[in-house]
Amino acid sequence: MPSHRIAALREQIHQLDQKLRVLERNSELKDEATTAAAAKTPVVNADAKGFSLTSADKKYSLRIRANIQADGRYYFEDREAGIDTPDAFVLRRIRPSFEGTVAEKYGYRLMFDLANNQVQLLDAYATYKYSDAFSALFGKTKSPFDLERLVSQTNLLFIERSFPTLLGPNRDTGVQVYGDFLTGRLSYQAAYLDGASDGSSLETESGGNDGKDAVVRLFTHPFKNDQDSFLKGLGLGFAYSTGTREVGTGAFRAYTSNALVPFFQYGSTVRPDGSHDRVSPQIYFYKGPFGVMASYTESIQELVTTTVVGGVNTITPASKRADLTNRAWAVNVNYVLTGEDTGYSTNPKPAQDFNFEAGTWGAWEVAARLSQLSVDEATFAGAGTGTFANRNTQAQRIDSYSLGVNWYLNRNVKASLNFEHSEFQEADASTADFENENAILSRVQLSF
Repeated sequence: MPSHRIAALREQIHQLDQKLRVLERNSELKDEATTAAAAKTPVVNADAKGFSLTSADKKYSLRIRANIQADGRYYFEDREAGIDTPDAFVLRRIRPSFEGTVAEKYGYRLMFDLANNQVQLLDAYATYKYSDAFSALFGKTKSPFDLERLVSQTNLLFIERSFPTLLGPNRDTGVQVYGDFLTGRLSYQAAYLDGASDGSSLETESGGNDGKDAVVRLFTHPFKNDQDSFLKGLGLGFAYSTGTREVGTGAFRAYTSNALVPFFQYGSTVRPDGSHDRVSPQIYFYKGPFGVMASYTESIQELVTTTVVGGVNTITPASKRADLTNRAWAVNVNYVLTGEDTGYSTNPKPAQDFNFEAGTWGAWEVAARLSQLSVDEATFAGAGTGTFANRNTQAQRIDSYSLGVNWYLNRNVKASLNFEHSEFQEADASTADFENENAILSRVQLSF
């Protein structure tokens, strides 16, 4: 081939090579620009856990969730003349929540309840995570005390929580520290809080109480990391709280049955004044579709009778004082008929979502519960109808038996049906005659 032809071909090859290099570089620049843009573009996601917005570096996030619970309540008969328990449909909870992270190690949560045509701020706190062994929380949330109280309302086994939660604190405001040791086998929570009355979220500082509550809870999963152990799902814990109350604190909340019917309340002039201690041993065990949970709570509180002087509850020389101890326990057992795993704080995840056309029916679960709450007998002692409560209108003890069926249509929709039977014991020398209480509770829940 002539030399000039060879030279021309070489020039063409050189030009093609240059064009190829330019194209490759342009492609690299485009990829670099895409990568740079992706590094600055937030990630928007919507799934069964809610709606979320996360920064590209994952250091900042916002998650929006919600829970709606529509209940139906049917009572077979009034428990006692004068106590009206009408059948009703109610919106038990309407709770939007907002949570996320700021600068990676800081977190936050806000949750409201819009049920009953009211707006309540339930959770409002910030967190800081130093390590798995130490995190801190500042603000308002659940007191780290009761085993069942710490389960989210969306994951409850029964429609209403059991009696030990009536003797423990609910939500409170203050500071908490918590963490895990021994690769998750031991966890701790410690809190210094305003102080909440039994079963209540009342912040007693607003009621004129300078006292505070100290709460400590230890929980262990001794076989958590033993993958082949039958006891892998065993959890054991103990909680203790101590604090003081003053007369300025408002009136006590009534104790109610599992069907939400009041059966005991202190007299209107009875107030706390002195020490208040609580203890709660707790245990659960979960293995595949089977679960069992039990807890016991004892509340020891110093109470005093007062006289209203100028609209203010006042201690007088005639006031009576006593340390009273109330006790409650509950044991519940559950089994997932369709075989999915159950757990302490999570609902079973259906292997197949409910789909009528496809012939799939979600997950089905049955449950049973025994529970009891007893009021100190000394509450009803004294002249007349009793010193701290009226023995002729208030029950001294309640024993309840509960049966439940839960249908998980998918991860976000749950339907529940409970049968509640309660028996009451009157105080000594009482003229009351409480009838047994029977009720059916139902719920449809949508949560994400």
